[in-house]
Amino acid sequence: MGRLPFDPGKMRTRKDPSASQASRREMPEAMSVSAFARLIERTVADAFPRKVTVRGEVSGARHRTHFYFNLKDENAVIGAVMFASAAKRSAVQPTDGRTVLATGKLEYYAPSGRLSLIVESLAEDGVGSLEARFRALCDDYRARGWFDPDAKQPVPTFPRRIAVLTAAKSAALHDVLDTAKQRCPAVELVLVDIPVQGERAAPTIARTLRAVDRNAGTLGIDAILLTRGGGSVEDLWSFNEPAVAEAIHACRVPIVAAIGHESDTTIAELVADHRSATPTQATVRLTPDRAALARQLGSLDSRRSRALRHFLELEQRRVASLARRPVLADPRAILTIQRTRTVDLARRLSRAAAAILSRRTQTIAGLGGRLNRHHPSEAFARRQETLFHLTRELKAAAHARLAAHRGTLRGLTGVLHAVDPTAVLERGYSITTRADGSVVRRPADVAPGDRVRTRLAGGEIDSIIEGDPPRNAPSQQAGSPSAPPAAPPGSKPSPRQRRTRPQSRQADPGLFGPEPD
Repeated sequence: MGRLPFDPGKMRTRKDPSASQASRREMPEAMSVSAFARLIERTVADAFPRKVTVRGEVSGARHRTHFYFNLKDENAVIGAVMFASAAKRSAVQPTDGRTVLATGKLEYYAPSGRLSLIVESLAEDGVGSLEARFRALCDDYRARGWFDPDAKQPVPTFPRRIAVLTAAKSAALHDVLDTAKQRCPAVELVLVDIPVQGERAAPTIARTLRAVDRNAGTLGIDAILLTRGGGSVEDLWSFNEPAVAEAIHACRVPIVAAIGHESDTTIAELVADHRSATPTQATVRLTPDRAALARQLGSLDSRRSRALRHFLELEQRRVASLARRPVLADPRAILTIQRTRTVDLARRLSRAAAAILSRRTQTIAGLGGRLNRHHPSEAFARRQETLFHLTRELKAAAHARLAAHRGTLRGLTGVLHAVDPTAVLERGYSITTRADGSVVRRPADVAPGDRVRTRLAGGEIDSIIEGDPPRNAPSQQAGSPSAPPAAPPGSKPSPRQRRTRPQSRQADPGLFGPEPD
């Protein structure tokens, strides 16, 4: 925050009778400076008490034999002096940004025309508002990583054009111009006039930085130097504003900042890519040293000359060595060597071509034989011959198998005919079975009223048993010749006994199980 100008209209007059009488006292039409100064001194002595205590923030402190500093708040600034005798006894020293309680008397020093507070004692009253705000901003930007060295851009070693942002009439600009002219006049400096303090300084600086960065390619700007001379904390506060810090951080062109004196520190310097203590050091950092470049060029020129001489000497010896060779001494020898080489190559080429042709011919012949072997007609003939042999073998095997099965079948037919039950019937035997198909072997196996079936060679006879069979009659063997029982005299044969069912089948499955109904 810049120092506010003195406004007499805002002074507060002390309402006491003596002051009113003094103000109404008639003044001469013209006064000497000394007389006017004495009047001010008497007025100050009469208007203020012997000791006053003032609370304010220290700024512009200078520690010499005596302490010179300013006490300020948001609206006013007053100069203060603490003489050596009091400074030695004081446990608190005035430091910029510190809020103190200063006790002393107000004096008007006529030789310099200054109204100062002669401080007799100092007491610390905490950190000033600007200092607290500065620390809070530093903590914020440090947490964002804006102070991190890894986030800084490298400063160009040989910049072609540098944009210098400072006040056009400042002493810092003269230091920059003089240093750049001495070190390297080839580097072009482009002055960008900006306000370096005041309420409009911070937004103007931020806007100018963005404009220079945006047009750096068109203007050929390789680096930016942001600088100003020394001053109080209020004078330098424009370079602590967030708008300036954000513009510096967003700038793509490397920025070197040198604000104030070596002991001053601003946020703009901490955010910039490189910080220098003074404008002169910043110019030295950005511009190459002409004398050092001249020495370096001289050294490189000497090395180049030595390397060139060494190279020429080597080439001269090489040429001399080549000139002593017989081939180069007599050009016809080169033709002879090349002719011999050409003939040898032609002979080798002919032999290689013949060998290649022979190999290709043999390969083609082999492929032709393989192609013939795999021709469809050849393959068909081979398959047909194979099929003929297989057919003949198959027929022979079938005939042999058929003959063997015929002999087996004849043997099995004879065995089957020997055990055939119908063959027994052909010899006059019969078989009698009950209704359930079981064979009747003896008279006791049937009862009156039972239905039986008698099988003969020519058919079957169904009968019903009547009367009681003799209990002591000998049982007849199955398969014996059947004899019908004798009929009583005068009786007619039963129609059931005469009923027959001729059949023409030779074998009946009823021999081995019951006859189905």
